[in-house]
Amino acid sequence: MDNKNIDSGIRIILTISGILLSVGAVSFILFNEVYAQTNSSEGQPNINAETIFNTKTMTLGNNIQNLVILIPNEGHHAAGEDNEARFLDQHFVPENAIVNTGTTVQWFNGDAGHERTIEVNDATDNSVFNTGEILDSQASPPFTFGNQGVFNYEAEGDPGVTMMGQVTVEDIQSPVISSSSTTSNSSVNIDTVGILMVPTQDIDEYISQITDAGITVDNTYDFKDLRGGQEGTGDTQTLIVWTTGGKDLSETLTSLSELSADLPYS
Repeated sequence: MDNKNIDSGIRIILTISGILLSVGAVSFILFNEVYAQTNSSEGQPNINAETIFNTKTMTLGNNIQNLVILIPNEGHHAAGEDNEARFLDQHFVPENAIVNTGTTVQWFNGDAGHERTIEVNDATDNSVFNTGEILDSQASPPFTFGNQGVFNYEAEGDPGVTMMGQVTVEDIQSPVISSSSTTSNSSVNIDTVGILMVPTQDIDEYISQITDAGITVDNTYDFKDLRGGQEGTGDTQTLIVWTTGGKDLSETLTSLSELSADLPYS
Protein backbone atom coordinates (compact mmCIF):
# COMPACT_ATOMS: atom_id res chain seq x y z
CA MET A 1 0.00 0.00 0.00
CA ASP A 2 1.46 3.38 -0.97
CA ASN A 3 1.74 6.36 1.34
CA LYS A 4 -1.17 8.12 -0.34
CA ASN A 5 -3.60 5.32 0.49
CA ILE A 6 -2.24 5.10 4.03
CA ASP A 7 -2.80 8.84 4.52
CA SER A 8 -6.34 8.54 3.18
CA GLY A 9 -7.05 5.65 5.52
CA ILE A 10 -5.76 7.57 8.50
CA ARG A 11 -7.89 10.57 7.59
CA ILE A 12 -10.99 8.38 7.33
CA ILE A 13 -10.30 6.79 10.72
CA LEU A 14 -9.69 10.18 12.33
CA THR A 15 -12.90 11.57 10.79
CA ILE A 16 -14.97 8.64 12.05
CA SER A 17 -13.36 8.94 15.48
CA GLY A 18 -14.18 12.65 15.53
CA ILE A 19 -17.80 11.95 14.65
CA LEU A 20 -18.05 9.32 17.37
CA LEU A 21 -16.50 11.66 19.89
CA SER A 22 -18.95 14.42 18.90
CA VAL A 23 -21.91 12.08 19.15
CA GLY A 24 -20.61 10.85 22.51
CA ALA A 25 -20.24 14.41 23.77
CA VAL A 26 -23.76 15.31 22.68
CA SER A 27 -25.12 12.15 24.29
CA PHE A 28 -23.25 12.94 27.50
CA ILE A 29 -24.66 16.48 27.57
CA LEU A 30 -28.19 15.28 26.87
CA PHE A 31 -27.86 12.56 29.51
CA ASN A 32 -26.72 15.10 32.07
CA GLU A 33 -29.61 17.42 31.20
CA VAL A 34 -32.15 14.62 31.53
CA TYR A 35 -30.52 13.43 34.75
CA ALA A 36 -30.60 16.95 36.18
CA GLN A 37 -34.26 17.32 35.28
CA THR A 38 -35.34 13.97 36.67
CA ASN A 39 -33.29 14.33 39.82
CA SER A 40 -34.02 18.00 40.48
CA SER A 41 -35.55 18.80 43.87
CA GLU A 42 -37.85 21.30 42.19
CA GLY A 43 -41.45 20.15 42.55
CA GLN A 44 -40.56 17.55 45.16
CA PRO A 45 -42.31 17.63 48.56
CA ASN A 46 -40.62 20.23 50.73
CA ILE A 47 -41.72 21.76 54.03
CA ASN A 48 -38.44 23.45 54.92
CA ALA A 49 -39.04 26.85 56.56
CA GLU A 50 -36.01 28.49 54.94
CA THR A 51 -37.15 27.33 51.50
CA ILE A 52 -40.66 28.62 52.19
CA PHE A 53 -39.25 31.99 53.23
CA ASN A 54 -37.02 32.31 50.15
CA THR A 55 -39.32 30.86 47.49
CA LYS A 56 -42.73 31.63 49.05
CA THR A 57 -43.64 28.05 48.12
CA MET A 58 -44.43 24.85 49.99
CA THR A 59 -44.92 21.50 48.26
CA LEU A 60 -46.78 18.84 50.22
CA GLY A 61 -46.67 15.08 49.77
CA ASN A 62 -49.46 12.58 49.20
CA ASN A 63 -49.46 11.72 52.92
CA ILE A 64 -50.67 15.20 53.92
CA GLN A 65 -54.40 15.57 54.43
CA ASN A 66 -54.48 19.05 55.98
CA LEU A 67 -52.59 22.29 55.38
CA VAL A 68 -52.92 25.35 57.63
CA ILE A 69 -51.76 28.50 55.80
CA LEU A 70 -50.67 31.45 57.94
CA ILE A 71 -51.98 34.96 57.44
CA PRO A 72 -48.91 36.72 58.90
CA ASN A 73 -49.03 39.76 61.10
CA GLU A 74 -48.98 43.04 59.13
CA GLY A 75 -49.02 41.19 55.81
CA HIS A 76 -51.86 43.48 54.75
CA HIS A 77 -49.53 46.46 54.25
CA ALA A 78 -48.19 47.58 50.87
CA ALA A 79 -44.59 47.11 49.83
CA GLY A 80 -42.33 50.15 49.79
CA GLU A 81 -44.04 52.14 52.51
CA ASP A 82 -41.93 54.89 54.10
CA ASN A 83 -42.30 53.26 57.50
CA GLU A 84 -42.15 49.57 56.72
CA ALA A 85 -44.82 47.74 58.68
CA ARG A 86 -44.51 44.25 57.21
CA PHE A 87 -42.40 41.57 58.84
CA LEU A 88 -41.83 39.60 55.63
CA ASP A 89 -42.62 39.92 51.95
CA GLN A 90 -45.50 37.45 51.83
CA HIS A 91 -49.23 38.05 52.12
CA PHE A 92 -49.66 34.42 53.17
CA VAL A 93 -47.17 31.81 54.36
CA PRO A 94 -46.77 29.97 52.14
CA GLU A 95 -48.00 32.31 49.43
CA ASN A 96 -47.91 29.40 46.96
CA ALA A 97 -48.98 25.95 48.11
CA ILE A 98 -48.71 22.84 45.94
CA VAL A 99 -50.91 20.11 47.38
CA ASN A 100 -52.19 16.66 46.53
CA THR A 101 -55.74 16.15 45.31
CA GLY A 102 -58.12 15.93 48.25
CA THR A 103 -56.05 18.08 50.61
CA THR A 104 -58.05 20.22 53.05
CA VAL A 105 -56.84 23.80 53.59
CA GLN A 106 -57.54 26.24 56.39
CA TRP A 107 -56.23 29.76 56.84
CA PHE A 108 -55.01 30.79 60.29
CA ASN A 109 -55.26 34.51 61.02
CA GLY A 110 -52.08 35.66 62.75
CA ASP A 111 -52.70 39.30 61.81
CA ALA A 112 -53.15 40.86 65.25
CA GLY A 113 -56.22 43.05 65.62
CA HIS A 114 -57.56 42.43 62.10
CA GLU A 115 -60.22 40.23 60.54
CA ARG A 116 -59.77 38.71 57.10
CA THR A 117 -62.15 37.25 54.52
CA ILE A 118 -60.67 35.07 51.77
CA GLU A 119 -62.25 34.37 48.39
CA VAL A 120 -61.01 31.32 46.47
CA ASN A 121 -61.43 31.22 42.67
CA ASP A 122 -60.80 28.48 40.14
CA ALA A 123 -58.90 28.82 36.85
CA THR A 124 -61.97 30.35 35.16
CA ASP A 125 -62.18 32.97 37.93
CA ASN A 126 -65.35 31.49 39.38
CA SER A 127 -65.65 31.55 43.16
CA VAL A 128 -65.46 28.10 44.72
CA PHE A 129 -65.14 29.06 48.39
CA ASN A 130 -65.47 32.02 50.75
CA THR A 131 -64.09 31.73 54.28
CA GLY A 132 -66.34 34.35 55.79
CA GLU A 133 -64.73 36.62 58.36
CA ILE A 134 -61.72 35.04 60.08
CA LEU A 135 -61.12 36.56 63.49
CA ASP A 136 -57.68 37.36 64.86
CA SER A 137 -55.89 34.20 66.12
CA GLN A 138 -58.60 31.95 64.68
CA ALA A 139 -58.71 29.56 61.73
CA SER A 140 -61.08 29.67 58.79
CA PRO A 141 -63.59 26.93 58.03
CA PRO A 142 -61.94 24.10 56.05
CA PHE A 143 -62.07 23.71 52.30
CA THR A 144 -61.11 20.50 50.49
CA PHE A 145 -59.50 20.87 47.06
CA GLY A 146 -60.99 17.86 45.32
CA ASN A 147 -60.16 18.89 41.75
CA GLN A 148 -56.78 19.39 40.15
CA GLY A 149 -55.85 22.81 38.84
CA VAL A 150 -54.69 26.25 39.92
CA PHE A 151 -56.78 28.14 42.45
CA ASN A 152 -56.10 31.79 43.23
CA TYR A 153 -57.36 33.39 46.40
CA GLU A 154 -57.32 36.90 47.81
CA ALA A 155 -58.29 39.08 50.73
CA GLU A 156 -58.52 42.83 51.10
CA GLY A 157 -55.75 44.42 53.15
CA ASP A 158 -55.15 48.13 53.62
CA PRO A 159 -56.91 50.44 51.13
CA GLY A 160 -55.50 49.65 47.70
CA VAL A 161 -53.80 46.46 48.89
CA THR A 162 -55.05 43.07 47.74
CA MET A 163 -53.47 40.13 49.53
CA MET A 164 -53.04 37.27 47.07
CA GLY A 165 -52.08 33.60 47.26
CA GLN A 166 -52.35 30.43 45.20
CA VAL A 167 -53.07 26.74 45.72
CA THR A 168 -52.02 24.35 42.96
CA VAL A 169 -53.63 20.91 43.17
CA GLU A 170 -51.73 18.04 41.55
CA ASP A 171 -51.45 14.26 41.61
CA ILE A 172 -48.41 14.05 43.88
CA GLN A 173 -46.81 10.62 43.93
CA SER A 174 -44.48 10.80 46.94
CA PRO A 175 -44.80 11.65 50.64
CA VAL A 176 -43.25 14.58 52.40
CA ILE A 177 -40.73 13.47 55.00
CA SER A 178 -40.47 15.12 58.38
CA SER A 179 -37.17 16.74 59.26
CA SER A 180 -37.38 14.93 62.59
CA SER A 181 -37.81 11.54 60.90
CA THR A 182 -34.90 9.13 60.88
CA THR A 183 -36.45 7.01 58.15
CA SER A 184 -38.87 7.70 55.33
CA ASN A 185 -41.26 5.14 56.82
CA SER A 186 -42.02 7.46 59.72
CA SER A 187 -43.28 10.09 57.28
CA VAL A 188 -46.58 8.20 57.00
CA ASN A 189 -47.38 9.38 60.53
CA ILE A 190 -47.59 13.00 59.35
CA ASP A 191 -50.98 14.09 58.03
CA THR A 192 -51.13 17.80 58.89
CA VAL A 193 -48.70 20.68 58.25
CA GLY A 194 -48.89 24.35 59.22
CA ILE A 195 -46.86 27.52 59.69
CA LEU A 196 -46.53 29.92 62.60
CA MET A 197 -44.47 33.11 63.03
CA VAL A 198 -43.12 34.09 66.46
CA PRO A 199 -40.47 36.48 67.81
CA THR A 200 -37.09 34.75 67.90
CA GLN A 201 -36.15 36.30 71.23
CA ASP A 202 -38.57 34.00 73.07
CA ILE A 203 -38.36 31.02 70.72
CA ASP A 204 -37.64 28.44 73.44
CA GLU A 205 -40.81 29.43 75.28
CA TYR A 206 -42.94 29.16 72.15
CA ILE A 207 -41.48 25.82 71.14
CA SER A 208 -42.16 24.51 74.63
CA GLN A 209 -45.79 25.60 74.42
CA ILE A 210 -46.21 23.98 71.01
CA THR A 211 -44.65 20.67 71.98
CA ASP A 212 -46.55 20.58 75.29
CA ALA A 213 -49.73 20.74 73.20
CA GLY A 214 -48.73 17.55 71.38
CA ILE A 215 -47.64 19.39 68.21
CA THR A 216 -44.29 18.63 66.57
CA VAL A 217 -41.95 21.45 65.63
CA ASP A 218 -40.61 20.03 62.39
CA ASN A 219 -38.14 22.82 61.53
CA THR A 220 -37.59 26.55 61.97
CA TYR A 221 -35.99 29.51 60.18
CA ASP A 222 -34.88 32.80 61.76
CA PHE A 223 -35.01 35.93 59.61
CA LYS A 224 -34.34 39.63 60.10
CA ASP A 225 -37.72 41.25 59.63
CA LEU A 226 -38.40 44.08 57.20
CA ARG A 227 -39.77 46.27 59.95
CA GLY A 228 -36.40 46.44 61.65
CA GLY A 229 -37.57 45.70 65.15
CA GLN A 230 -40.19 46.94 67.55
CA GLU A 231 -40.66 46.88 71.28
CA GLY A 232 -41.60 43.41 72.45
CA THR A 233 -40.68 41.51 69.28
CA GLY A 234 -37.07 42.42 68.52
CA ASP A 235 -35.85 42.58 64.93
CA THR A 236 -35.65 38.83 64.23
CA GLN A 237 -38.63 36.55 63.72
CA THR A 238 -38.87 32.77 63.39
CA LEU A 239 -41.00 30.76 60.99
CA ILE A 240 -42.05 27.49 62.58
CA VAL A 241 -43.19 24.56 60.45
CA TRP A 242 -45.31 22.35 62.69
CA THR A 243 -46.77 18.93 62.00
CA THR A 244 -49.14 16.45 63.57
CA GLY A 245 -50.23 12.91 62.83
CA GLY A 246 -53.47 11.28 63.93
CA LYS A 247 -54.32 14.28 66.10
CA ASP A 248 -57.65 16.12 66.14
CA LEU A 249 -57.08 19.27 64.10
CA SER A 250 -59.57 21.39 66.02
CA GLU A 251 -57.66 20.61 69.22
CA THR A 252 -54.40 21.62 67.53
CA LEU A 253 -55.90 24.89 66.28
CA THR A 254 -57.26 25.71 69.73
CA SER A 255 -53.75 25.40 71.18
CA LEU A 256 -52.27 27.55 68.41
CA SER A 257 -55.02 30.15 68.89
CA GLU A 258 -54.12 30.49 72.55
CA LEU A 259 -50.45 30.89 71.73
CA SER A 260 -51.10 33.35 68.90
CA ALA A 261 -53.34 35.56 71.04
CA ASP A 262 -50.47 36.04 73.52
CA LEU A 263 -47.84 36.98 70.94
CA PRO A 264 -46.49 40.54 71.36
CA TYR A 265 -47.49 41.62 67.85
CA SER A 266 -49.64 44.70 67.35
